[in-house]
Amino acid sequence: MEFYVDIADMDAVRAVNEYFPIDGFTTNPNILTKANKPLSEMFGEYRTYIEETGQRIFVQVTADDADGMVEQAQRLHDYFGDRLVVKLPAVREGYRACKRCKAMGIDVCVTVVHSMMQALMAAKAGADYTAPYISHIDNIGADGVRCVDEIVKAFDRFGYTCKVLGASFRTVEQVEKLAVAGCHAVTITPETFDMLIAHPSTDVSMQGFNRAWHDKFGDNQVSDYLE
Repeated sequence: MEFYVDIADMDAVRAVNEYFPIDGFTTNPNILTKANKPLSEMFGEYRTYIEETGQRIFVQVTADDADGMVEQAQRLHDYFGDRLVVKLPAVREGYRACKRCKAMGIDVCVTVVHSMMQALMAAKAGADYTAPYISHIDNIGADGVRCVDEIVKAFDRFGYTCKVLGASFRTVEQVEKLAVAGCHAVTITPETFDMLIAHPSTDVSMQGFNRAWHDKFGDNQVSDYLE
């Protein structure tokens, strides 16, 4: 399963990367509006980071028509290189742009997906990723986790290599259920990474280990006894 950080702040991405085995980070127009630096400066930091780490970056186009989307995708690809995945919306013009971007050798994620058929059409158009919004799907009265399960099964049945990138989570349980369903990737906030590995029983066990060690060996460390 691939893990991405869903944030525009490069310092936050680097902090998560220090601790967790991430595959890159994702942005969208809304996230970029929250940047506290000029976007040109941010993009420069993004390019440096992906060159250093070999990770992937997802950037969404802002044009409304396919011609504009393709033009922006080409410019973004020229700037970021092959580590870029261009995000195109799951709308009529987005699917048209997807086919053209793939013909140009640009990796694509069809995003803002809210149904299995939107995702299936993205896979057939050649998309590398499709991003269902889990909590958004829940908000419209459907089941986001079930939707992903159906997408994964449909892709497997028809032999599509398109990966499902789960996005928009409220709980760690949603991420866990997507893993069980075979979802290929998720993008989550920095805070969620810590929540994924947190467990009170682990904390209790560590307290017991530390107490037993300290009672017997004081402040010495295990490596102090190596001859």
